[in-house]
Amino acid sequence: MFARRVALLISALPLVSGAQDAAPLITVPALTPVAVRLEELISSNKNKIGDHFRITVAEDVRVGEALVIPAGSAGEGEVIHAAKSGAGGKAGELILAARYVRVGDVEVRLRSFALGVVGKDQAANSLAASMIIGPFAMFVKGGVITVPPATLGIAKTALEFKLPAIVTSTPAGQSVESIKGEENESKVD
Repeated sequence: MFARRVALLISALPLVSGAQDAAPLITVPALTPVAVRLEELISSNKNKIGDHFRITVAEDVRVGEALVIPAGSAGEGEVIHAAKSGAGGKAGELILAARYVRVGDVEVRLRSFALGVVGKDQAANSLAASMIIGPFAMFVKGGVITVPPATLGIAKTALEFKLPAIVTSTPAGQSVESIKGEENESKVD
């Protein structure tokens, strides 16, 4: 009799523990666009190859109606190439890549984000000046590349993966402002 009661209690546990409340897993296709924001200043004269920098997701990423990567999710980028501006008008160079963002305990790998920027090449100006004022014109420097914080870029998910749908209080496709407007209208009546 006791064993039967224990068996009945154990069979009821998934209903009691909330296992059915777990969010369904949503398949996020490879190459899904992810808008990212740089969180720190990156410069061709300050940073070097291999430096890491902070990024965040700039806009919610949805698959259908399901929110899978919320805005504000933190991640990391990497400096792929950096060259200082130099004498003779050589332009600075900077190429950045978004590596991943974290969603809960999942590291979502990113690709296809290469914010490549080249500074203004002053080589022609330097050469022309050297003909007029002599060899000291070779000290004219090219442009330094600076990418300020809050710069936006688009990356893509590297692989297909599954993430739990994140439940939000705002219905998909409806902004918080429009919901507040509806609430104010209902209060007026």
